[in-house]
Amino acid sequence: MNKVFLTLASCAIFISCKKETVENIVIAPATKPMEIKVEQVVNDSTLVLKWSKYNGSGFQKYRLVRSATLLKNGQFGLVAEPIDSSSDIKHLSFTEKSMPLAKEIAYDLFVSTDTTQYNGGFQYAARVGYQRPNSLFYGLPKDVLIDRQQQWLYVMEENQISLVNYANGRIVTTKEMPVSIGFCSLGEFSGSRELYVPVNDGWLQILDAATLQLKDRIYVGGYGIGSAVAVNGKLYVSSSDKSAGGYSNCIKVYDRATKQLVGRTGYWDRTRLVYLEGSSVELIDLTMGDLNYYQFTPAGVPTKMDDSYYGGYQLDVNIVRSFPDGSRFITSSSGTIFNRSLVFDRYINQYGNYSDFAFNADGSIIYAAYANQKKIDVVTYPATTTINSYTTAFPPYKIFRDGNSLICLGRTYINQQMTYLLVEKINL
Repeated sequence: MNKVFLTLASCAIFISCKKETVENIVIAPATKPMEIKVEQVVNDSTLVLKWSKYNGSGFQKYRLVRSATLLKNGQFGLVAEPIDSSSDIKHLSFTEKSMPLAKEIAYDLFVSTDTTQYNGGFQYAARVGYQRPNSLFYGLPKDVLIDRQQQWLYVMEENQISLVNYANGRIVTTKEMPVSIGFCSLGEFSGSRELYVPVNDGWLQILDAATLQLKDRIYVGGYGIGSAVAVNGKLYVSSSDKSAGGYSNCIKVYDRATKQLVGRTGYWDRTRLVYLEGSSVELIDLTMGDLNYYQFTPAGVPTKMDDSYYGGYQLDVNIVRSFPDGSRFITSSSGTIFNRSLVFDRYINQYGNYSDFAFNADGSIIYAAYANQKKIDVVTYPATTTINSYTTAFPPYKIFRDGNSLICLGRTYINQQMTYLLVEKINL
């Protein structure tokens, strides 16, 4: 028994005296991902950007790169350019004071270290995006109106209106509508400009033309409104209200001051109404397959309506302009011209594929903008001879004459639907 005890004791002493071997493993801390953010929005064109300090080894330099889709040197596309750099590891902010006119802007932070061997010596570190408010129009336009006195364009979409300053190409303000809208018009009442917006819930909304804020509204009835035109204190509205019997009498006339109904007429519902400029009160309305003429008293009472056969010539509710004296109007991508009696006059070019038209003061010159070419033709009337052409930066969508200039709203697609609209001024 004593032998066993002594043997066990000896083993215990041997084990306790044996030196323990420990392997030391050094774990280096992982490099923390960097972050960049918009620290402060100073004003419409000034931002303060701030980023976290690089906590790795071998730092050499920060570089900040701005990317945006914009117009530069006559070209519209994605532009990326460095806007800041520093070899001071404590340089952690930048104030953006030269923000380009672009809707979406990205700021990418890069870091250079003594081991970076790619991307020009820099490695990507972080990104922050910023949407610049009231910059460029981007959407799907349906129509455009002009206010030459204020140098404003009103761009209509399915359920949104954008007010654009065509002197600088920037959006002034936007207005979201509750549902889709029809063809709008501008007018004046009690010394202030108004925008008349037919909404497809049966209401005609009256907006302040400068702010797009709601001033008033009229319940027209029906389930939708095609268009509204303001002439001499009266509002001519192409409704879908069939309470007077069938499709006829869907054009309703309201007194702007009292908002009372003063007359009804019409052949069809929800048509595109167009005022024949310079006339007392004469309008035409059209659909994609029908054309009609109306005459009213100054009080808005209908006195004449005509649906003369127009021979099946091409019509387009989205492309229609009155001649300056109201004796004729032009419509469709072919430049189909009719007189006020709805008699076909001539085509500018039956296969022209035009997007819009404008005139000189007496209508002897027609400016014809091409939908898929960067071009506007100068066409004499009635000879329809092309005597000059203007090259545009982008395919024109809508054009307007303002004094000795053409205001061209060019369209550049980003995809098959959404587009940027860019203002171009052409000296005549």
